Amino acid sequence: MGAVPTSTLPAAKKATRATARQWAEYLGLVIAGAAVRMLPHRALLAMSVPLGSLVYCLDAKGRQVCLQNLTAAFGDEMSDLRKRHVAEASYQTFARTMLELFWSPRLTRAKAARIFKTEGLNITAGSAVYVTTHSSNFEWLGQNVPFFREPGVTVAQRLKNPLLANYFSKLRASTGHMVIPQERAISRMLKHLKNGGYFCAVIDLNLDPSEASVIIDQFSGLKTCVTQIHAALALHTGAAIVPAECRPLPDGTYRMIYHPALVYGPEATPAEIAQACWDVLEPGIRQNPECWLWSYKHWRYRPSHGASKEYPPYSNTAGRFDAALSEVPI
Repeated sequence: MGAVPTSTLPAAKKATRATARQWAEYLGLVIAGAAVRMLPHRALLAMSVPLGSLVYCLDAKGRQVCLQNLTAAFGDEMSDLRKRHVAEASYQTFARTMLELFWSPRLTRAKAARIFKTEGLNITAGSAVYVTTHSSNFEWLGQNVPFFREPGVTVAQRLKNPLLANYFSKLRASTGHMVIPQERAISRMLKHLKNGGYFCAVIDLNLDPSEASVIIDQFSGLKTCVTQIHAALALHTGAAIVPAECRPLPDGTYRMIYHPALVYGPEATPAEIAQACWDVLEPGIRQNPECWLWSYKHWRYRPSHGASKEYPPYSNTAGRFDAALSEVPI
């Protein structure tokens, strides 16, 4: 399975129309990425700590979101001091993830075997959807799979700067994944799964209720809209859904944990499957809260009435969210 040439991606087609600012952003990122790849992997962990702390101090809005999310999720279970520590550590984790994404072209099978302690990955599996959250190095969790089985597919990300979209697509495809454009991505992934392939998906992005979303319960009371694409595709193709998580180890390596494939009946709904995915992965977030991306607005909507838990102050009520909630079985 060959990789799609980057010249076929929408980002590359628009590159000639990029503005001077976009070219400056792109060149700066290319130079930074090249510098990171000159370093040994062990240096990235040391760099991520001060870099993450610096961004934590400078990003007042993101820091506030972190603390509001932690309060909503844990309440009095976690002290204010602990919440601040977790928030800062979350920035450090994300900094490390981005540095390691830049370093991805240096990943080889031998280096991956040294850095990744892979558990539970079925190398003889057929079509599968590997699902995870924005926790620890979620990027490498997907890039690890091609070292054990044929490459999968990854969808080109749409960014305001098309040059950056093309650059990040190349990084994510550096271990062999095929990059496909967003246009008709669903039909291509459907065909890929029917042919026994696989793809990796991050499933904790907060969507608008009007989009292809379902409502799930997080942290024992917080309702949120998340994607149902992984569940819908699996139901249509019979592909296995494999929850996966990445956990950092003290020596700078990672545990890459691929849980058993979900078991569900033929009458299961996308919402039930999405909830089952979250139920497998939430314990890992609770155990290692500093690894999750708390600066993201996970709960943009809250119920108008009868909220079972206090939502973050940034959340808003919306009629379409209430309507979607009314369709959720009690």
